[in-house]
Amino acid sequence: MEIQLNQVCPNVFEGIKINSEVWNSNLLIENEGRYQILAQSGRGKTSFLYFLLGLRNDYTGEIQINQKRIQDIKEEEWVKLRKTKMTSIFQDLQLIGHLTVAENIRLIPEYAKGYDEDVIQKIVTNLGIEEKWNEKVNTLSFGQKQRVAIIRSICKPFEILLCDEPFSHLDTENTRLCQSLILKRLDEEKASLLITTLDGESEMALKTINL
Repeated sequence: MEIQLNQVCPNVFEGIKINSEVWNSNLLIENEGRYQILAQSGRGKTSFLYFLLGLRNDYTGEIQINQKRIQDIKEEEWVKLRKTKMTSIFQDLQLIGHLTVAENIRLIPEYAKGYDEDVIQKIVTNLGIEEKWNEKVNTLSFGQKQRVAIIRSICKPFEILLCDEPFSHLDTENTRLCQSLILKRLDEEKASLLITTLDGESEMALKTINL
């Protein structure tokens, strides 16, 4: 998936001079590209991902997905894009607390080729949360919830993965395991990656873009 940003700027930053490679700039997210968006809090990292998913439009400028203006994408097309072409992990994780880990993962519209519940349970085991499979999500620690959100996001088909600080509550070993899993899925899907981060520390060989 290719995404082009042309002079995009959140309305909240209107009239403010910003030194950015994203805002008020022209930026191309290439097909199969892998990027980390580096910025401190308050620079609009989460807003940026919401813009790309068509969930917010409080900005000036233009965003194109595969050379089509976001404003011209109709709701039924967005549903299809979010179902099979785009996947995301946000800081609030968007899990349903009263459902179990298994039930949250089963909310995936469809599993990716080669992935079924048996394969997914092996991934859950590899990430050290196998005993939580039938536990309600609201009983998990935040780090455990992050691992569930990562698993759910990458076990569906996608052409781009959008991540908002997905490793913030993970220890070094679980971060390594999750990064390895994400890279494997990117290779399998021949997909792009866009990940926001505060510190830019990653073993994923990503191109850095300063927000």
